[in-house]
Amino acid sequence: MKKILLAFALILIGNLLYAQKGTITGTLVDSANHKTTLNYATISVFKGADTVLTTYKLSDDKGVFKIGNLELGAKYRLVINAWMYNILRKEITITAADPTLNLGNLVLSEKRNNLNEVVIMSERPPVIVRKDTIEFNAESFKKLPSAVVEDLLKKLPGVAIDANGGIMVNGKSVSKILVDGKEFFGGDQQIATKNLPANIIDKVQLSDDPEAKRRDPDIVAGNVPQIINLKLKKAIKSGAFGKFYAGGGPKELFEAGGIMNFFRDTTQVSVLGYGNNANKPGFSISDVMRIGGFQRSGVNSTSINSDGAFSLNGISFGGSMNGG
Repeated sequence: MKKILLAFALILIGNLLYAQKGTITGTLVDSANHKTTLNYATISVFKGADTVLTTYKLSDDKGVFKIGNLELGAKYRLVINAWMYNILRKEITITAADPTLNLGNLVLSEKRNNLNEVVIMSERPPVIVRKDTIEFNAESFKKLPSAVVEDLLKKLPGVAIDANGGIMVNGKSVSKILVDGKEFFGGDQQIATKNLPANIIDKVQLSDDPEAKRRDPDIVAGNVPQIINLKLKKAIKSGAFGKFYAGGGPKELFEAGGIMNFFRDTTQVSVLGYGNNANKPGFSISDVMRIGGFQRSGVNSTSINSDGAFSLNGISFGGSMNGG
C-alpha cells in the first residue's frame, strides 16, 4: 500500500512540475542613453539550437515584453529585432526555483551600417515593424503545401477574412493587394488570394493606403484603408508557376480551369482559363471588364448568347463549349 501511495505521489509531483510553466519579462532600451525604450520590437524565442520558432511577442509602447508558457529547465535562445537597430541574441534557462525570469533592461545598439551584421535565415523574425509598415515573414507561419495566399493571410495576427473573401486588417478594410508592388490581374483581390500559392510568398507587408490619405487629409487614422503587398521569393521572379484542375461527370460532362503566371523581374504576365460543356458561364461581364481592363479602355460592343456566353468588342467569354 505504501509503495502504491509513493508511486502515486511521484506521478502527481511529476505532473505538477510538467504543468508548471515559466515566464520571461524585460524592457528594451537604446544603448545611447539607456532611457529611450524601443517599442514594437520583435522578440523571437527558439528552443536550444532548434531553428523552429517556439513563440514570439512584440514589445509594447513602453518597450516592455512578457512571454509565458515556457518549459522549466529548458534552454531558450532569444533573438530580438528592432527597426534600425542591431540584432540582440541572448540565451536563457528558466528554473523551477525562479519560474518568472526578469531580464531587466536589454540594451540594443543603433545600426551604423549593415556591413557587419550577419543575418541568419532561420532567425528571421516572424514580424517586424518598419516605420509605417508591418512585415510578416511567411516562412514563420505553418501551412499546408497546397495552401494559397488566403490560407496564409488567415494565420497572420490581426488579419480577418469573411465568407465573401473580404479582408480586414486590425478592423480596417483592405483596398488593394499588390504583388511585388504592382496590381495583380487588374487589382482583383480574390484572384490573388485564392489562386497564388502561399509557398511562393517571402514576405507580407501591411501599410496604410497613401491614396486614401491624399484624397482625405483629415481621415481618422482608424479609418485609413490598408494595402497588402506580397513580396515574392527571389527564385519565383525568374520562373513560372500555376495551378490547374479538371473534373468529369455523367453524360460526358466536364469542367476544367487554371491559372498560369510568368514573372521576370519587373514584368508580370498571368493567364486565366476556364471551360466546360455543362452550360456554365466561366466569367461574368463584370469579371472580364474588371480583370481585362475594359473599364479603362472602353467597351464598344456587347452581346450575350443563349448559352450564357458573351462578347466584348468581338472577344468571346464563358458559356458552354457545346450545346450540352
